[in-house]
Amino acid sequence: MMLRGMKCKLRGALVLCLVIGFSLTAQASSAARELNVQDAVTIALERNLAYQIATLDWQGATAKLERAHIVGDEEMLKEAKEEWEKAKEIYGDKGQALQDLVRSSYHQLLESETMVENARVAKERAGSQLAMDENKYKAGLLSSLDIDRAQNSLFDAEHRYEKAVTDLETQRMKFNEILGLPLDEKTTLTEGLLLDFVPFTLNLETCYDLALELDPEMLSAKDRLEKAKEAVLIAQSPFTPRVELEQALVDQEKAEIGVKQAQQALYFTIRADDFSLSDQAHGLEVAERNIELERQALKAEESKYAAGVLSNAQIVAQQEKLAALEQQYSADLSSYTLARIKLLQTIGRHEELGEGHVD
Repeated sequence: MMLRGMKCKLRGALVLCLVIGFSLTAQASSAARELNVQDAVTIALERNLAYQIATLDWQGATAKLERAHIVGDEEMLKEAKEEWEKAKEIYGDKGQALQDLVRSSYHQLLESETMVENARVAKERAGSQLAMDENKYKAGLLSSLDIDRAQNSLFDAEHRYEKAVTDLETQRMKFNEILGLPLDEKTTLTEGLLLDFVPFTLNLETCYDLALELDPEMLSAKDRLEKAKEAVLIAQSPFTPRVELEQALVDQEKAEIGVKQAQQALYFTIRADDFSLSDQAHGLEVAERNIELERQALKAEESKYAAGVLSNAQIVAQQEKLAALEQQYSADLSSYTLARIKLLQTIGRHEELGEGHVD
């Protein structure tokens, strides 16, 4: 009997452990993964499928270069080194492009979350208006046409909210795809401050000077000029035919022109981005003032409506106008922030992006 009782106790303990284990597993699987921008970048560099291919190519080129060093064949070593340098450049470019994509996608996901919240507020506002109108209708103060108008406004607000939720789900799946996570994995973004307006304080000259040191076209043009100068030095040897020196000098002159062209092209690009950013910032400032004015106007009209001085048509129109302005402001703020991020990345000022930078 004692042995049977111990077996029952053991079975009970085992069942309890299994239940607790399954419960903890379920909780862990349902918990959302918290991510700041640097976390997201780190995960993407480890799991992004396209970047994994670039990593394999670079590793393969590295292994080939190591074999060439072991063999010691000069031609084989030269070929392997060229292949390795090309793979390394592609690997670095794809890594930087992936980091930039993650940062942009992170912000776009935050923007989608804001759009959902704005749509939810607009839906609740339309619902409250309908409830108020129905009470007035029962009291004989409004016609059925007024109720139809309020119902239609709520119907439209509900559709906008559902669409915003669907867009958010799609954005989440795309974000997970970039990071290499399962499409249905839940994530929580922790850097909501990126949604705030942040002014761009650097002037055009500073941006241009910084970009000169980083622009790929500029660096390529400088590299071609250095190689052209080296070719001229080699061609100046008394054992080199004169025609080769003449061609080397022509190539050097072309390379110098190429550097000037790259400088001019970069200047106009930075100039356009800088002035576009300034123009967007001005537009946001105007939009903020307009939204505040329309909110005050809505409060004033709600007071008049409560006093029976105003029809619900004017209230509904004002609510829809305010909701449209709020949605447009969110979209414009997102465009401005993405443009600001892009320009900061172009000039290498990653420390001003508002999050940690992974090199």
